[in-house]
Amino acid sequence: MTAATTLTADDRIEAYARGSNFPPALWALNGVIHGIWIMGNDYRVRSGYYGGYPATCLRRVRSLFPKKTAVLHLFSGRVDLSEMPGDTVDINPELDPTFVDDAQTLKGVPVHDYDLILCDPPYSVEDAEHYKTTMVKRNLVMRALSERSKPGTHVVWLDQVLPMYRKSDWLVRGYIGVVKSTNHRFRVVTIFERREAGDDEG
Repeated sequence: MTAATTLTADDRIEAYARGSNFPPALWALNGVIHGIWIMGNDYRVRSGYYGGYPATCLRRVRSLFPKKTAVLHLFSGRVDLSEMPGDTVDINPELDPTFVDDAQTLKGVPVHDYDLILCDPPYSVEDAEHYKTTMVKRNLVMRALSERSKPGTHVVWLDQVLPMYRKSDWLVRGYIGVVKSTNHRFRVVTIFERREAGDDEG
């Protein structure tokens, strides 16, 4: 266990209660965070960009990781960096990301420099069409992150499905349902932690 992973699930839940100012919505079970975030009737996407994070989502995520300072946003679009500062990766150069790259390879991104990586990929072919790109292969993104991230790095993945991942590379540290409002899709935040080499912890 590295210094970057010393916070337990209970520690993160306490940090969430202190930092988010939202009612308790999380609990720990066998070291894994579980819960649900009811986002309510706030339809705002501060960036105004299609598929952007709903209001308060980034604040909630940030409160779970009070010690993380090196943040990377994959599929960044026009992410609101005032809510969570960090570097950005997008395949569209018109969005002026820090790195123009394919999240399925990340060949030009120094992933090992970051200890918290947020991923909000297109959920469907129709979503991908809005971004004028092809549908992402989630397993390739997780593989690229496995190959380039350091032990103790956390990946926060917001999606409608659980991406395929290698259990030898990743521990699952949380499942949080995200309910925005009526006529909006349900989503889940899955929290992964990059394993140490030879780490057999379940």
